[in-house]
Amino acid sequence: MIRTENLGKYYTSHSHHEVHAVRDVTITISKNSFVILKGPSGSGKTTLLNIIGTLDRPTEGRVRMCGEDITSFSDIALSRLRREKIGFIFQDFHLIPYLATWENVSYPLVPLGIDIRKRFERAKTLLEKVGLGDRLDHTPEELSGGQQQRVAIARALINNPEILIADEPTSNIDEETGEHIVEILTEQKSHGATILVATHDTRFERVADVIFRLKDGKLE
Repeated sequence: MIRTENLGKYYTSHSHHEVHAVRDVTITISKNSFVILKGPSGSGKTTLLNIIGTLDRPTEGRVRMCGEDITSFSDIALSRLRREKIGFIFQDFHLIPYLATWENVSYPLVPLGIDIRKRFERAKTLLEKVGLGDRLDHTPEELSGGQQQRVAIARALINNPEILIADEPTSNIDEETGEHIVEILTEQKSHGATILVATHDTRFERVADVIFRLKDGKLE
């Protein structure tokens, strides 16, 4: 499903030093597998997720997805790929503050020209799935952190993605909500999705097929 080849990502700091966020990372992720990225803060997990999820481009190396080399895809082609195949759960939620919960969840369907009634029904079904069926018209500021994360998960599922990428999806939320998120992601795998999670949460280890460990941007 996914393969990175000698992947590297470098930045130039304000002091003009070159920072190596990811160094020579080669990994293979099989279809319908549950994969965990572990490592200390600053180890390169988020950068690697962003590159695999097509939100960032590598400085060197290649990413292959579903047999295609996507490294040289245009921005338009990458946008289409994200829309059709990838769901992304951000650590900081990234919800639109002035939109209702169902509107946040259904927002990825807007560019597809899907009728508003169908968008609402799809969002309602997913919000009920994550236990927020009674919060359809609430804005993000009216929700707890755990509820906002569940909205973000519902949004990531709106297009039935083949690949689901999550960056620390259970950080800074309560124990019960964290357990619910583990169950939701495991259920998506049972439906055929490929799951990639960067996390410190040991609860994911019991459902993982593979665990990769990063340190200083390199694969241990």
